[in-house]
Amino acid sequence: MNSFKLISFLAIFIILISCKEKPNLEEFVNMEEKISQYARTEINYDKSLLDENQKIVVQKLYEAAKIIDEIFLEQVYYKNVEIRQILSKSEEPLDKLKLEYFNINFGPFDRLDHDKPFVGTEPKPLGANFYPKDITKEEFDNWLKAHPEDEKEFTSEFTVIRREGDKLISIPYSVFYKDQLSKVAQLLREAAEYADNASLKKYLELRAKGLETNFYFESDMAWMDLKDHTIEVVIGPYEVYEDALFNYKASFECFLTLVDPAETKKIEQFAKYLNEMESNLPIAKKYKNFDRGG
Repeated sequence: MNSFKLISFLAIFIILISCKEKPNLEEFVNMEEKISQYARTEINYDKSLLDENQKIVVQKLYEAAKIIDEIFLEQVYYKNVEIRQILSKSEEPLDKLKLEYFNINFGPFDRLDHDKPFVGTEPKPLGANFYPKDITKEEFDNWLKAHPEDEKEFTSEFTVIRREGDKLISIPYSVFYKDQLSKVAQLLREAAEYADNASLKKYLELRAKGLETNFYFESDMAWMDLKDHTIEVVIGPYEVYEDALFNYKASFECFLTLVDPAETKKIEQFAKYLNEMESNLPIAKKYKNFDRGG
């Protein structure tokens, strides 16, 4: 009789454990499937294109890019740093997968599934972390109606909006991310010291200045003037689609690339026809722009 009770108890225990672990197993398999949607790819380059000084430039820019990634992580979601820290410390196999997918998506929201959360249940704020998480379009618009003098800074690509008591305030990126941007600016200046291309050196120096002053136009023009350069880098706040509330706020990003000489020559043959091609676009003349930076 005692043996029967023991066997019955073990059977019930196993069933309970199985029921408890099944959802976890399903979630584990689901997370593996999500990760498998992405192919890990190693991007190589022709190392013979770079001399020793240029390799230092690339290393400095790579270090700057890692800081830019951290800024973007903060821009996406106000809990991102906390969530990453929790997942990084966990020894649970499922959490390790979640961390991998978190790093792919720069946050706990599945970018291939309409930003559905895969860590926790809180939906992604429409304004990401550019605005207070509970702000609405109506509140923002009403504030500007009552304070029209704030419109320029509030709708700027390069400010965040925060609450200060019962007020809304704008903070320039150069102030809000000052610690990180100061480090990026320093790395750009260090890279410029080793840059043997005058146009690249100018761009890096002006972009460093832009990061610290929140004015990017001058360095944007310098980027357009890059010529005969081997290293090409784009670094700063650009795309606004992370801001799903208004599409006002620009996200920080960095692309670090090398110019492919052979392919560049193929493309150059089209450059002389750019104005002619634009003149033939099926759009009104007022939208056609033949002036650089216009």
